Amino acid sequence: MGGVMDAGLWSAALAMFAAAAGVGLTVAAMALVRRAVNTDQLEFDGGYNALAPQLERYAGS
Repeated sequence: MGGVMDAGLWSAALAMFAAAAGVGLTVAAMALVRRAVNTDQLEFDGGYNALAPQLERYAGS
């Protein structure tokens, strides 16, 4: 029987750390998905429309 921190306690501590890290990653993923869903699609359309004359000029040459 080892010291204060034997293999069983180390396993439990690492399992709790892994669970906390997993919850943190889940919350971060939810925030990113929520941000992507709430992004206004007109924001992307504006960038495309701004580049359209440049693209047409290069496509025509």
